[in-house]
Parts: sequence; structure tokens; C-alpha cells
Amino acid sequence: MTSSETLRISNQPGELNEGLFGQIVLYVFELLPYLKANGIYPDWNITSKLYGRSPDFTVLPGVFDLAYIPPRGKLKEVDLYALRAAHTSVLGGDWRALHDLWHSYFRVPQRVLRAADGVDIGAHTLGVHYRGQDKNALTHGDTNSVSQAEFLTLVRGFIDEHARVDSLFVATDEYSFVKAISSEFPHLKIINLGEVDFHKQANDVPQKADRALLDAVLLSRCEHVIKCSSALSSFAKVLRPELSIFRIAACKLFADIPYFPDAYIPTLHSSSPESNRILGRLMKDDWLDNPEARRRFGTPFVDQPRFTGQQKLFSWVQYQRHRIRRFRGRVA
Repeated sequence: MTSSETLRISNQPGELNEGLFGQIVLYVFELLPYLKANGIYPDWNITSKLYGRSPDFTVLPGVFDLAYIPPRGKLKEVDLYALRAAHTSVLGGDWRALHDLWHSYFRVPQRVLRAADGVDIGAHTLGVHYRGQDKNALTHGDTNSVSQAEFLTLVRGFIDEHARVDSLFVATDEYSFVKAISSEFPHLKIINLGEVDFHKQANDVPQKADRALLDAVLLSRCEHVIKCSSALSSFAKVLRPELSIFRIAACKLFADIPYFPDAYIPTLHSSSPESNRILGRLMKDDWLDNPEARRRFGTPFVDQPRFTGQQKLFSWVQYQRHRIRRFRGRVA
């Protein structure tokens, strides 16, 4: 594949069935180092039944706008999964370079920026992102579950050490947490955009993707952010690399690599004994506890090759299996 080729990168609507940031954005982002190095600026037709609208279910472009004019005319169709089998990168923690890389391909749409401008995120707003639902129930392999009470304790400890905080922007998929935090901090202004649909429910709600991106944009505008495991809130640091943001739960190794972007968010530290007891449990088995992983990925970098040697063969075999499953799905 050369830079002279005009490409359209596409997939099937039912293949991407996880989160907007945790899968769709990640799968595309991991290809950008290869595309950028080869001067390839393709057309995109990335689809998802969770976030796109019928009948085409397109999310990229759409949720994000392209930062360039895509090629026109006759295009070579390239399967997203085939490209990933050969050219996936491991992304690191060089936030400024990653910001520049993403924004050389994609932009936040003006409709989302206008919506963000209508929300009063002040100079001393603390952003908090609490993921409940499936994150606490089903993901013990990649993080440790965080109760609402534990999260509130950590927020209280942070506010005790940052007296300038005068408002809280609350992003959450459990609306009961908004009520809990409002009760816990009655002296602070609470900003929240209202209830959200469960993100893995295919309900053809056109605003669902925009709401997820809007939450990420608003978190990026806060003075500080405290978060549990979530690619959505971590993407706020891609949008604004200088953001002061902290994670409060472990990011366990994803196979043999850290999970981008969550893994590279700094961990919260506190002078509160109560907060430290909670953090001690929540950070158990974090990827930074693995000496080999820390040696390979602990220093900020933009990208590294994902597959080498036999790993390339294994990746290609996995892609062929994916093609077979796709074919069987069509036949059925």
C-alpha cells in the first residue's frame, strides 16, 4: 500500500459492538501512525449499530468530522480488520503528539462544540466521571470495581486538598450518582447533562454518540478530573493534553500491552489515610506493577509496533477467523 493510493477504510455495521471510545475510536487511532507515516489520508466508512443511525450506521465520519478533504472518485476498498491485522500500533503516553496525530485526521464537530459552549464549566470546576453498570459488574479482568461511596470519599479527599474547587461537572451512566454527589456536596454547584442510555444498547438514538463526545469535551475543559476506568474520560486528555486528570482504579494489562488511553492517565495520590486505603485496593494489579511492562511502556511515547515476528502471523490468522465468522453470519 502506498501514499499514491486513494482508499476507503470500512467495516460491517455489526462488527464494532463495544464502546465509542473504548473500541471504535481506539481501533481507528491505532492505525493512524501507519497512515500518517505513509502519507495516507483515506475516506472512511466506519459503522456501528450501537452509535450509528439506520440504514447505514456510519459513525466515522459523523461523530467526528474529517480534518481534511477525503479522496474522491474511484477508491480502493480496504477492510478495517485487514488493515489492523498488519498495521496496528501500540499507542503510548505522549499526549501532545497524540493530540496532534488525532487532530490531523479528525475534528470535534461544530455542533458538539456549540453545545459545550452552552455549559458553564468554570475555571475551578472539578470533573468527575463515574462508570457503573457493566464496568463494575463485568470488567474485573481489566480494572477493579468502584462503589459510589468509595468514589465520593475520593472526591471529598481531593476537594479537601484543592480549596479552589467551586463546582463539579458530573459525567456518569448511573444517574443515582448525580443525586448522591449533590447530597454529599450541597455547597458546590453541580453540573450534569441528565440521564444517558446504556451505551451497549442498540436503540438507534442519534444523540447517544454526540452525548458521549460532549461529555469528553466538557471533561477536557475542567480544571481537574477524577475518573474510574473509562476510555471516554481518558480521551479528554487527547483533546487537551495539559489537562490535570487522575484515575483512581487499576488499568490491568490488555493481553501484553497497556490499554490506551486509560493506562497512561496518572494515578491519584492523596494525603488522606481513608482515601489511601481505598486507593490501595482499587489499584491492585495495575499494569505499572509489572516491571517488564513498565520498562517497555513506562516512558512516554507516541507509538510502537504492535506485531513482530510470529505475532504478525497470529494476527493474520485471527483476521481470517474473523472473516469466516463474518461470512457465516451473512449466510445465517
